[in-house]
Amino acid sequence: MRINATLITLLYWSARVLAVMVFLFWGAFFLEHLSWFFKPVAEWPPTRVWLLQLAHLAMLIGLLVLLRWELAGSALTIVAALVFFVAVAGSRFPLFFAVTSLPAILALLARALDRGAPVAAGVQGPS
Repeated sequence: MRINATLITLLYWSARVLAVMVFLFWGAFFLEHLSWFFKPVAEWPPTRVWLLQLAHLAMLIGLLVLLRWELAGSALTIVAALVFFVAVAGSRFPLFFAVTSLPAILALLARALDRGAPVAAGVQGPS
C-alpha cells in the first residue's frame, strides 16, 4: 500500500497546529489556577492540588514536546491528560481527554504511516 506524502504531511502539521491551540487553551486555565498559589493566604493548597497542577503542567509540556519529538510528546500528553482529567473532569472526561489527546493521536498516526509504509513521494517527518 502506498501512502500519499501529502496525507502524512497534513497529519504532521495538523497535529502541530492542534497541539499549539490546545496548549494555549489549557495553558490559560493553568495560569488562572496558579493564582491560588500566589494569593496571600494563611495555608498552602492541599497536596492533591499540587499534584493535579503538576499533572496539568506535564500535559502542557507534553503538548510542546510533541512539536519536536512526536513519540515522547504524545506519550507524555496522553498519560498526563488521563491522570489529570480522570481526577478533575468528572462527566466531561471523555470530551476533555479526546480534545487534548487528538494532537498526540494525529502525530502518532503520521509517525506510524511515515515510518511503516512505502510513501509515494518519500516525505520525511520531522527528525
